[in-house]
Formats: sequence, structure tokens, C-alpha cells
Amino acid sequence: MTMTTKIALCISLLLFSSLSNAQAQLEASFDSASAEMRVRNLYHSIVWHMSPLNEYLFDQVDGYVQYLISDTDTYVKAVPKILGTFNLDDNTFLWADKNPSIRSTLSDQVALFRARLPQQYLQDKFESTTDFNKNLLALFSHTINANGFDIQRQNNTIIYYALMQIDIYENGKKTKSIEPACHVTFIENDTVIKTIKAYHQEKVEINRQHHLEEISTDEAFKRMKDVNAKYWLLGEGSSSLSWPCDLDEKFTTHWQVFKIAEGNRYFVTYSADLRFSIEQYAYEIDINAGGKKIIVGEY
Repeated sequence: MTMTTKIALCISLLLFSSLSNAQAQLEASFDSASAEMRVRNLYHSIVWHMSPLNEYLFDQVDGYVQYLISDTDTYVKAVPKILGTFNLDDNTFLWADKNPSIRSTLSDQVALFRARLPQQYLQDKFESTTDFNKNLLALFSHTINANGFDIQRQNNTIIYYALMQIDIYENGKKTKSIEPACHVTFIENDTVIKTIKAYHQEKVEINRQHHLEEISTDEAFKRMKDVNAKYWLLGEGSSSLSWPCDLDEKFTTHWQVFKIAEGNRYFVTYSADLRFSIEQYAYEIDINAGGKKIIVGEY
């Protein structure tokens, strides 16, 4: 091996190492940003029923996206900041500020964000996946301190955007404005987390026994009802049977307790790995209730 070849190999190895480190740092940032942004989205699910089932209208001219809340007289207008679009035909992601069909006022946060990413993402368009795009959107939304984020499909294109100011309208009148920020307050309370985990463990065991045919379906549903009665103060939890069971602790992470100002309400939240996606769930609890019977709702 010549000296020139050795030098070229060393440079290549250093470059590969640098790229690998940059990618590792990016993926680490994905995890923390995604966890927080899922909670921010959860807040909006609680407060104004943000849901993928809501009908929406994207108005680029006036710079807002409007959501119609099902079965109510409520609608919501949010200021979007578009990160980019994903073409399902060729699996490529195009940055919003490089897309001539997107107004510059809706993509003005993208260039600065992109500049901080590893080299392979600095080009106008790159091959990608929907999972990577969602993580990238979460990091973008976290970076610009957005209220939350949303993803919508339009024909063969998926659009990824952060939600900035959100205005809620009831019967045609604006009743609430939500500035871009995190609107939950995290608190330390291991006791209520342990209570919810115990609730999950009891339901997982019923699912396991049913899966192994140790108990009948009728018996499984009866036991589910009994478990719900032990932990629900108001209402009644679901009694679905499945295996593997998504409530298994090995599929859950990011357990936290938070409260929201609206009604001084408290929640236990966690992330669930559903194998095809990671989703955020929460139980509303009565923080002052004693014993196991603390659940008053679920989201």
C-alpha cells in the first residue's frame, strides 16, 4: 500500500466516523424530541380533541390549517410551518423551502433547521422513509418550540408540518388562543405510575392466560371487568383481548406524570411501541384519590 493510498484510506475512515457520529447524535435527538412532541400533541387531543379523524382544510394563501371537530360546533385554526413533503412514488423527501408550490411564509423556519443536520440531508431532496420523516418533523417542531405537529396525506404526497399558534372557535366565536409552547407541567409522582403499571400487569396476565387457552373468552372479559372496577374511580376501561399485549411493560417507555392548567387535571402518560409505530397514551387520574382507584379517563 502506497503512502498516498494510506492517506486516502485514513481520510475515508475519518469521514465515515464523522458521518456515523453525526447520524448517531441525530438519532439520539430524535428520541427525546419525539417523546416531548408526542406529549404536546396529546395535550391538544385532551383540550380540543385533536385527531387524525378530524376533517381538515389547508389554506396556503391565508396561512392556516383548519380542523373541524367531529360531532361538535367547534373548529380550530392553526398556523402551520411546513417541513417538507414525501413522494410515495419514489420515496423521496423534498424540503418545503425547496418546493416552489409551497409559500415561503410557511417554510421560513426550514433552512436554519436543515443547516444543523448531517451532510447527507442538506440536498434539496433525498431518499427517506415515513418513520424517518416523522422523527425529523418531531425534531423540527421541538426546535422551533411548536405547539405540536401533524402529518396529512394528499394523493401520492405526504405533507409534514408543525403547528404554531392555535385558535379554537365555538359557534363561530374564538374562545381560546394557544401560543406555541409546551402547555403541560411535569411532576414527580412514582406512586401513581406504579399504580397504572400494576393495572397494566393485571390486564396483561389475563391476556396471557386467554392466549394460552387457560381461561375462556367469557372468563377473560369477566376478569377484565373486575380489574377495571379495582382501578377506575369514574367510568370503565376497555376490555379488549390481544396477544402480544401492547400494555406489556416491555413495550412501554417514557412514563411521566403531568398536569394541565385547564381544570387543574392530572395525567399519567407513556409511550407504547406498537411495532408499526410509537404512540402516546394517557390516563386521567384523581391525584387526591387514595389506593388503586384513581383513573377517571383515558386518551
